[in-house]
Amino acid sequence: MIIIITIEFSLTRLYVSRFLMRVCTCEFSFDKTHLFHDIALMSEPCLFYKVNAKIRSVLGYRALRRSFDGASPSESENQLNELLSGYPRNHNYRICNNKLLPGFRLYERLRLVNSACPQKLESFLDIGCCRGFYVANAAQQPGCRISVGIDVHEPFIPAAEKVKQSLKLTNANFYLATLDDFAGRLEDYGGPFQTVLNIGTYHYLFWGSSFSPNAFYSHREILSRFDKICTDRVIFSARLEVNRLPDGVREKARQHKNVGAYNTADFLKSAQEFFDVRKVGYLGTYPLFVMSRKKRS
Repeated sequence: MIIIITIEFSLTRLYVSRFLMRVCTCEFSFDKTHLFHDIALMSEPCLFYKVNAKIRSVLGYRALRRSFDGASPSESENQLNELLSGYPRNHNYRICNNKLLPGFRLYERLRLVNSACPQKLESFLDIGCCRGFYVANAAQQPGCRISVGIDVHEPFIPAAEKVKQSLKLTNANFYLATLDDFAGRLEDYGGPFQTVLNIGTYHYLFWGSSFSPNAFYSHREILSRFDKICTDRVIFSARLEVNRLPDGVREKARQHKNVGAYNTADFLKSAQEFFDVRKVGYLGTYPLFVMSRKKRS
């Protein structure tokens, strides 16, 4: 344990030192390419961060579960809950007494996503909404006018719609749609949206998937659509390195001419055209970014 801590501390100190050295030697007019490269190098959470985040999540989740003590789902909720578990397991949740109860892995994400949202959530879009938890959670926030989820996996949409009906969420909507279709008919879907969420599905937008062959093969093409559909911020986390992609996507990427552009540094460089980007934490081992839309003159 001591050896692991020492190695992690040493690597973190090395990356920070390199970053500070570039700032000092370049008299604050440093090359952005170096900056993005250094941020990419520091994309792994240190051991202290991981332990601290886990403790906070465990304590928070215990408190949440205690608030459900003595409660049990109705028969109709039990039937609905059967649709709300399965792969991917970090999206599993239940309905109990007309309330959302996330699984622990989903709660770990939710805690950080909530902290990245604006204090007053006015409108919300989840790109790759799965079974609709984040959309339903946002729809329940006071002042949220509309909360929308899109996905390309057809079975997710009926399950999310049943959650909407069960919780009587009149301001929530779910659509089977690609990002391109959605951005092309934005007003028909109630957009643009103050807050956009995209976590865990970016690589499918870039490379395509078995559910939708549509692929952009370009950070800029995707980010320009994010810019179009959002008015304030994008909360974002993704597998931005080829060696961390799912097996099938990784093999497709390695055979494509644009494979060299798929990395954290190139993503951040492209994002800077449209957004001010800051890292606010990690979802597991993947960085969580808040990308604030740049003011237009």
